Amino acid sequence: MLSQSEADELKPFLESLIRSCDPEEVDNDPVGLVRDYDSKDDRELVALLASSLAYGQVSQIRKSVRAALEPFGSAPSQKLASMEPSEIISLLDGWYYRMTRVEDLVDLFVAVARIRAKFGSLEKAYLSTSGTHVERASAWVTSLRAHRHHDELSRGFKYLVADPGLGGVTKRLHLFFRWMIRLEDGIDLGLWTEVAPSVLVMPLDTHTARICRYLGLTDRKANDLRAATEITDSLRLLDESDPLRYDFAICHLGISKGCVHRRTPEHCPSCPIDTVCKLAWSVG
Repeated sequence: MLSQSEADELKPFLESLIRSCDPEEVDNDPVGLVRDYDSKDDRELVALLASSLAYGQVSQIRKSVRAALEPFGSAPSQKLASMEPSEIISLLDGWYYRMTRVEDLVDLFVAVARIRAKFGSLEKAYLSTSGTHVERASAWVTSLRAHRHHDELSRGFKYLVADPGLGGVTKRLHLFFRWMIRLEDGIDLGLWTEVAPSVLVMPLDTHTARICRYLGLTDRKANDLRAATEITDSLRLLDESDPLRYDFAICHLGISKGCVHRRTPEHCPSCPIDTVCKLAWSVG
């Protein structure tokens, strides 16, 4: 984790990295699909679907999300709320995405509709519990699982909506919360107005974790909840009220192909974090 002096040194570089982000990158990110819908209910549903499927190539993620939503028209939340599970199954027949099968998708849609009928919204379901953000998120996932259609909790659904209370990184779930809770900024949506952005946890994947280590945000080698929490705590030294404002820029730097994972005079001078990178220079 950073010291305050290291955070003060790093902050101008990350602020510059945010300013360098191309707004059109959103169109090549799963969150861009959420902005195709206008109503809060639809955006909340599409955000949960898109974030839950955000594993693999972005082009395939976006294709699969669109295919899952197409049968339900321009107002999927409203249509799904009035449908029986058997009708949803029929409309989605043949859909799959990697390890996520149609029964997992049906369970997700049914659970969202049932939770909304019970609590009014996914946000209110989250607010119905207490504790830290991770504890509330874990209870929220438990509620989502409890409202599925199928009796058996499949391995696919456990992967689709992972429980952060088990200590894993659960990147896709934390991504959903970031989209919902951070204020509207052209990327995140600010739909959950009763939850403070300060509680969020970094959505950590392999690429983002690597860049965070290069920046000194964590020394932890494992990609798990503890590492994500340590990175978030480091970022709180830069912005206590909104630590995840740097996430999108770090993430897209992480998935770029410019880094060769070692410091060399051929690659590093053009990198925006060159002067603050903790990697040792390559020898020979």
